[in-house]
Amino acid sequence: MPSEHHDQPTANSAASRAAWITGGVVLVVLGVVLIRLTQVYADDMSQDIRFIATLGMRAVTFLLIGGGAWCLVRGRKRT
Repeated sequence: MPSEHHDQPTANSAASRAAWITGGVVLVVLGVVLIRLTQVYADDMSQDIRFIATLGMRAVTFLLIGGGAWCLVRGRKRT
């Protein structure tokens, strides 16, 4: 018995697209601010802590910028 319900993509509303784009911009800006803070404060840290802190900061920065880019792409899609 065939189903009459087809899985068709629905168009995103303008409000949801604006929310995705706004969230993406916020995440990318936070990632850039985190990069700047890491550059400023890394010189004041000891050698042992600096490696671990910058490694952790780079991972978080990657997640913020990557997540922000994903949100921006999701917000630009019409379907």
